[in-house]
Amino acid sequence: MNCLCCGRPLLDSSGKEELSSGWHDLCVKKFFGTGKLPDIDITEEALLKIAVESTIKGYTVPGVQKKLSLHLMTGSEPGLTLIDYPTGFILKPQTAEYRALPEAEFLVMQMAEATGIKIVPFALVRMTANQDSFAYITKRIDRILPSNKNKQTQMLAMEDFCQLDGRLTQDKYRGSYERCAKIITEHSMIPGLDLSELFLRIVFSYAIGNSDMHLKNFSLIETKPGCKEYVLSAAYDMLPANVVIPEDTEQLALTLNGKKSNLNRNDFMVFAATCGIPAKSAEKMIHKIASMKSIYLSLCRSSYLPESMKKTLEKLIAERAL
Repeated sequence: MNCLCCGRPLLDSSGKEELSSGWHDLCVKKFFGTGKLPDIDITEEALLKIAVESTIKGYTVPGVQKKLSLHLMTGSEPGLTLIDYPTGFILKPQTAEYRALPEAEFLVMQMAEATGIKIVPFALVRMTANQDSFAYITKRIDRILPSNKNKQTQMLAMEDFCQLDGRLTQDKYRGSYERCAKIITEHSMIPGLDLSELFLRIVFSYAIGNSDMHLKNFSLIETKPGCKEYVLSAAYDMLPANVVIPEDTEQLALTLNGKKSNLNRNDFMVFAATCGIPAKSAEKMIHKIASMKSIYLSLCRSSYLPESMKKTLEKLIAERAL
């Protein structure tokens, strides 16, 4: 059994508590800052009720997936709750519409982390009411929560590319990765590094079937509260959409070299040139993704995905990561 946070085996000699929680104690401390995994006592019925009530109260996070913005209650019995402010975590439970979304997102984030892509902190948790049901959890990166030195929550300005491009949310699929590159060039304080990171994420997304990297899944974030200096934020909301939604035949969410499907190496090289990335650097990044194929397949085989989805994703990666 592997840790639901770091993905490494649970090898604690005492075993019982860590095995029941599915987390290493050190991972709990690092992710939540508590000595015990917080309780999330939410039933499926409660989730349905919360989804309605929280939309009215503003607890949900916009997007297709059901997302709940949660506050961590500390103390001897820590817990995650919809009540109170500030909210520091986002929880994505299972949905009736699509199979194993939490497990799928956790796996792709593991692959992205192994590739060297900047990512938000992420993990899986078991729902207390159903130990066989996972939810995906991530930390908000636009909040600096109170600590011993800092008594107040600090906010980092963070805007997605839909906002930066002056588009409405419903137009998040209307755009190009060339436009994303232009946004970075215009607003990032380190455009060269961020353009390389953008290129790596797009090649990675193609290789693992993530056809949902639309304009709202890229953001710029302040480096310090109020400094008005922005960089590309860590990656978030990464899913193997071509596996989760088999009817989705497009390979990318936005156009690249004028295409969303039937992409080839030349399309990526043309895009790299548009970004000002030297051909040798682009080739190295493409080669890096291709060289990760065996690691991706290993992560897939040891993941919590249903077997049928594992086989589909393994086949897709074997075909694209060349």
